[in-house]
Amino acid sequence: MKRTAKRELKYEAIYKAALKVFAEYGFKKATIEDIAAELDTAKSSLYFYVKDKRELYDKAVAYGLRLWQNKVRDAVAAEPDVVEQFIIMAHKAYEYLAEDRHLQRILMRDPALFPLFASQDPYSDINRDSIAMLKAILQRGISEGRFRPIDIDGVAQLLFAFYVMLIQKTYMFPEGALSRIMFKDGVDLILSGLIAENARKQGRQPNTPKPATDERRKSCRKNVRTSARNGPPRP
Repeated sequence: MKRTAKRELKYEAIYKAALKVFAEYGFKKATIEDIAAELDTAKSSLYFYVKDKRELYDKAVAYGLRLWQNKVRDAVAAEPDVVEQFIIMAHKAYEYLAEDRHLQRILMRDPALFPLFASQDPYSDINRDSIAMLKAILQRGISEGRFRPIDIDGVAQLLFAFYVMLIQKTYMFPEGALSRIMFKDGVDLILSGLIAENARKQGRQPNTPKPATDERRKSCRKNVRTSARNGPPRP
């Protein structure tokens, strides 16, 4: 059945309320009653939209992931330069969870949302779209002579795996500050390998951030050790 605009808004309201409740209580402790209370509606009314709590959780998280993806897509579309598009995609995708606290806390409670292996990914269709976005940028960069020729499929899969690992390390474990340095250094290193030689000679260099200094890394490692002694952050 095709959703009307009004019904679509209702779904969005339900998903937003569900994300807030699941972030606060976790999947096991959260109840349909909690979500209904957040919406100031009757519990029975939610069953017109979902069959049970598991379906609501899956659809709410998918909704949150799509919002994340769309924000990155919009930022990339607003930038005409393909190298800057690559940088923007990397940074927007990586930093989004710092803004969306509900999705961040759900990830901390449920690390299975970002498995390292695609075969274990419950949201593989969404992540395939993200990889397709990355592949389109790589393809355009090669076509314009900005990136050197590469195996686009293989490199896109490799970069996405690197991204997932850093998301996990940044938002789920105490070494978050050090992981941010790893991310910035990693993007700089990846771009150094991608940029075509003729683009370098023409001086068409991307506006990449400066790599972290050794002093900055030592400071972050000290913070990591302190965080490890105190235990991981609680969602």
